[in-house]
Amino acid sequence: MLKKIIAKITNIVLGVLVTVYIVLEELVWENIAEPIYRFIHGLAILRKAEALIDRLNRHVLLVLFLALFIQVELLGIFALKLIGTGKVVAGTALYAGKIPVAAFTFWLFRIAKEKLMTFGWFKQAYDLILLLIERIKASAIHQSIAARLKEVKEWLKIRLYPARLLISKIMETLRTSITSEKSSR
Repeated sequence: MLKKIIAKITNIVLGVLVTVYIVLEELVWENIAEPIYRFIHGLAILRKAEALIDRLNRHVLLVLFLALFIQVELLGIFALKLIGTGKVVAGTALYAGKIPVAAFTFWLFRIAKEKLMTFGWFKQAYDLILLLIERIKASAIHQSIAARLKEVKEWLKIRLYPARLLISKIMETLRTSITSEKSSR
């Protein structure tokens, strides 16, 4: 009897965590953060930054990456805390505000990954995180919730399409103005 109660409580907690993971990471990443990441990655000015980053010492890269990563994760946790305590607008605004920093951090990681992986403990932590994500995604509870949320995801994609289109237009306008400003010099 006690085992069944513990199993049900565990399933509820896992269900909530998996739902939060799916909604915040997959929906937010696909609809908002990924276009920002593509914009950042496509900026010509950042190619110079990429070359500079490539020349940095691996220890400097580690400190820079960890500072950004920890900031992004703490902001996400604090945003969820705000949402969980009923301050939905403030929590959502904070979460949305962290997205450009997260996209930049992701960009930095992609550039510095080879050097960061030279730290044995960092590579082990990275591999462990990937393993945990794979196990979560392969779990029955994740697949069940993902199947249930598929309809919600499609509904949200339709609802968020105008915002996604607006973000794309803004980024294209910024890219065009940066390119035209650069060519006028």
